[in-house]
Amino acid sequence: MQLSKITAIAIIASSIVQAENYVSVEFLQYDESDSRVSVSAPSLSISHDIGTDYNIKADFVHDAVSGATPAWKSDTGSGASSRDDSSSSSSDYSYGKQKFNEERNAGSVLLTKRFDNRDELYTGVDYSRESDFDSKSVSVEYMHYTDNSHNQSVSVGASYAYNEILSYDYYDTGSGASQKETSSSINAEIGLSQVLDAKSSLKVAGFVISDNGYLSNPHASVIRDYKMSNRRQSGDSRPDTRLAYGADVKYIRLLTDDLSYQIGYRFYDDDWDIGSHTINNDVYYKVTENLTLGAGVRYYAQTEANFYNGEKDFFSNEEFASSDERLSDFEALTYKGSMDYKFNDKVSFNLGGEFYTQSTGIDATLFTTGVKYRY
Repeated sequence: MQLSKITAIAIIASSIVQAENYVSVEFLQYDESDSRVSVSAPSLSISHDIGTDYNIKADFVHDAVSGATPAWKSDTGSGASSRDDSSSSSSDYSYGKQKFNEERNAGSVLLTKRFDNRDELYTGVDYSRESDFDSKSVSVEYMHYTDNSHNQSVSVGASYAYNEILSYDYYDTGSGASQKETSSSINAEIGLSQVLDAKSSLKVAGFVISDNGYLSNPHASVIRDYKMSNRRQSGDSRPDTRLAYGADVKYIRLLTDDLSYQIGYRFYDDDWDIGSHTINNDVYYKVTENLTLGAGVRYYAQTEANFYNGEKDFFSNEEFASSDERLSDFEALTYKGSMDYKFNDKVSFNLGGEFYTQSTGIDATLFTTGVKYRY
């Protein structure tokens, strides 16, 4: 979902940035440490101007995901899967790895309409499907220039997503029976973009997100009443509503004719008591007319949800409970590098890499490569 737009290129221009006709193919490879999660994702993107007033952009991606995600499992020694644990009081539990393989297909279409005053209206649809999750979303955004110089614009956007989740009753009954759950999400955003001078621009935006429905993780579990005779493994349980809000600020500065700097800050807070701060720093250097190099560092920190605990002897009869470490208190750093090479007026190549390290002990690498053909 693309609600906010700001021109973030090596050279900042105050004129209108016209869309271009192109076809691009990219490949992404993501790998976590300790063989946890591995993702291979080829993607295709097509953008085409229809006259001078319309542009249509379509994106398609196929994800192949495999690995072993951490989860509570029974130490009964029977060899049975942790998902089939029968709540035996004689069993113990450990936080081990649960193997999985998954594939996802996703696509999106974005239509841009340009008006006589060069205001723009964006409407989009997205669809994503995997074996136990199906998501559909629609979005709309209007961007209005407040003056004839096009140095300032205001944008207002919203999106709606509807999700279907296949949930299994693994833990309480051991039957493995499944049922279809649903959830929805509404996202609204308003932003202001301002060209400050010939070498800098600023974008400020605020957003609100409302989630409703089944928001639990169907693959996660907690241990309840561990110190009691009726100790048992039960499913992750979260509130069926979440209200979040936050703000984004992005500043772009052309330091020299060939060097630009971008800094961004994002604040997020919700009624699950999860609060986060994200700081992005990126520099781009135009080595030659055809070669641009990029480097950056991203810092992320969040507080834990009020129903999270990673210990197996913590939960008893709480209504909401989760040991999913993605809801925990942690910090993370991402180091980024990129290279864009323009072979000629029609063909360009890109290469990028990231190294991610998290205070919980997770490390990950991400590599992307692609080619774009302009026509």
